[in-house]
Order: sequence, then structure tokens, then C-alpha cells
Amino acid sequence: MNHSAPILLRLAFGVAQRQTLNHSATRFFGAAAELRKAGVVPDGHLNSDLSPTACHIGLGRRRDLTLRQDLRLWQNDKQLTLADVFKGQKVVLVGFPGGPVCVEQHIPGYIAQADKLGSMGVDKVICVTVDEPANVSKLAAKPELSSNSRVELLADRNGGLVRLLGLEIGTPESTGPKCQRYAAVVEDGVLLKLRVESTPADLKVTDAKSMIQLWKCIYPNACD
Repeated sequence: MNHSAPILLRLAFGVAQRQTLNHSATRFFGAAAELRKAGVVPDGHLNSDLSPTACHIGLGRRRDLTLRQDLRLWQNDKQLTLADVFKGQKVVLVGFPGGPVCVEQHIPGYIAQADKLGSMGVDKVICVTVDEPANVSKLAAKPELSSNSRVELLADRNGGLVRLLGLEIGTPESTGPKCQRYAAVVEDGVLLKLRVESTPADLKVTDAKSMIQLWKCIYPNACD
């Protein structure tokens, strides 16, 4: 009995301690739940938008794209680094998946607004798609897509840029769109704002007029 008494006391103390801790934990998590209901404590990923258009590294994060010196875009047979494309300039970057919406509405919309964009401080509009350079060069040669030198079409041949932005779809071998439809404001290589359509077929937030409004928000004196 003399030897077992301390053991029994320790066991009893341990049970009481665990009950106290469990009670405290219940009160803590209960209070946290009430705070979450009130909107004070973020729910983290519980209620986050994890769709492909929102859950990727590009959204809401400023970073210098030109630090990726290994990536290339193609203009005809010429390879361009991201520094060649973006450094020292204010650019509207337009990513298009390919198809009638791109050729008939998306890119022509930027061509129609190219002079206005230029007056607001846009040095150029870079339209990029995941495709072979020859195919993009053929597309760029169409009269309706080559009427303004401020709008350029480049090929993201290996999908490096779209992967950097986290906007790829499927695999390089799959058929159909290889990327989301997106548009971004890039200054001196730094990605400032990025907008992405809910589906590649949509044209609601990445069209030229929407990006003009976004440009005005970023540069309030653009029209002065």
C-alpha cells in the first residue's frame, strides 16, 4: 500500500489534469467558433475559393517576373526573355486560350482601344498563348489582328509563363485550351494586378474596357 499510494495519487492527478485541459480546450474552441461566426477570425481554407481562377500563386501578389531568366517567349523565330518583354515598360499582359472569342472579340478589343491605352501610359499590350510560334505568327499576320503595332502576339511555346502564373489547364499533350483567359498589369517586370476569367470562354473581366478601368485604379493620374 505504501508503494501503490503515490501511483494512485499520480493517476488521480493525471485524470483531473486531463479533465481540466479538455474543459479548457472545449471552452477555447467554442469561443473561437463564436468569433468565426461573428466574422472576426478568418476561417482559413475552410471557406476559401479554391477554384482554378483564384487558388494560384499569381493572384494578389506582387513579384518581379523577370527574375525567371530561364523562361522564353517567342516572336516568330526570335526568343525573348521576360526581361526583354517587360523590363522598363508599362505593359498590359493578356493571356488568351485560343478560339473564336480570342480572334473575334478579345484581341480586337485591345486593338480598338490601343491608342487610348497608349494615351494612358501603356507602352504595349502583350497577348500571349500556349502554342507553337509558327501558329501564333500566322495568327498575328491576320489583318484584323495586325492593325496596331502597340499590340503584339507572342507564343508561350512551352507554357513556362502560364505555369509561373499558375494558370495552366491540362497538359501540353491534351487537346483544348492550355491556359485560363487572363489579363495583368505589369510595370518594369513587376506583376501588379492579375485578373482571371471563371472559364476560358468568358470575357467579363479581362476585356480591354475592364482593364482600362483597372489601369485607372492603379494609376489615378493616367488620364490627366
